[in-house]
Amino acid sequence: MTESPPTIEVTRCDTCQLRYLPNDGPCPKCGGKVTAVEPVPGIGTILVATELVYPAAGWTAPHRLALVEVAEGVRLLAIIEGRLPVTGESVKVRRDGDVYRAAAAPTGRGEGESPKGGRSAPSFEPPR
Repeated sequence: MTESPPTIEVTRCDTCQLRYLPNDGPCPKCGGKVTAVEPVPGIGTILVATELVYPAAGWTAPHRLALVEVAEGVRLLAIIEGRLPVTGESVKVRRDGDVYRAAAAPTGRGEGESPKGGRSAPSFEPPR
């Protein structure tokens, strides 16, 4: 049995048809006030990802973030669970309270390995 893909909600402006993440205000493009919330598949493509070795207080290290584009061209910032995905990779996205979380598909590579099979460059360690 196959698992159905997750869905997330986006807002569609009835005036200009722009789709964007839900908010309390008018359409960010045309200012239209008539909008509708619609579900879209929670599958996205990584545009860029980064790993914070020394995140802000209260976050665990390493803290991985990515800019993800989902259906209809909507882009969101997501916390990455698991390994750091590469640009162009497909991820599953879900909303968790006020944040979005994404999980890269497993590839069998070890943590910290590059997609070409070699080890990634060593992390930059700032002076202490």
